[in-house]
Amino acid sequence: MDNKNELIQYESCKTLPSVYSDMNLFNQAMEMAKSLAKADFIPNSYKNKPENCLIAIDTARQVGARSPLFVMQNLYVVNGKPSWSGQYTAAIVRKNFKNVRLEWYKNDGFEKLGCRVIAEDKNGNECQGSKITIEMAKKEGWYSKTGSKWLTMPEQMLQYRAFAFFARIHCPDKLMGLHDEFENEDIKPERSSQAEALEQQLSGDVIDAEYIKENPEPQ
Repeated sequence: MDNKNELIQYESCKTLPSVYSDMNLFNQAMEMAKSLAKADFIPNSYKNKPENCLIAIDTARQVGARSPLFVMQNLYVVNGKPSWSGQYTAAIVRKNFKNVRLEWYKNDGFEKLGCRVIAEDKNGNECQGSKITIEMAKKEGWYSKTGSKWLTMPEQMLQYRAFAFFARIHCPDKLMGLHDEFENEDIKPERSSQAEALEQQLSGDVIDAEYIKENPEPQ
């Protein structure tokens, strides 16, 4: 299998400066961002929003992408947080490491089903990621989340999480401190029915004193 991803161009010996570090560079990038924002085929979160396009341009420079369009297609907002797509984390690992492979654990029942990413760095050293299992997903609360994709596509989710954990250990600079979309979905706190009811009352500018009295905020 060819691991090369032509959408990503990694330059290990050169770090490009941020467009926010120099006014001339910023002005040039903003002109590009204004042009991109007018395009019809870019994602809606960037369309007619040059400020968002500017962030995509700067991010593309930092992660070594050939085009800001790659960032636009793979950087989302999930629960109010910028998040990489699951495909991005896999692509960035495959581009920056050699002999990337998934090691599967399938012989001890569904609870123990899992995998981890193993690869070689540029010096030929073996790098191993964390082992991700269904048992881990359940203990961490990922599996039981409302609408969780762990229920419908467990093997796919195992792979995404395995690549995300590998990247966080072995090439964290390429994630820029961001989680992937599925991680941010999994770490979203569950909302209680009391909290939702209280929010609805507050949003309507009406506070029911009896409701507050009978349903005190948990300590």
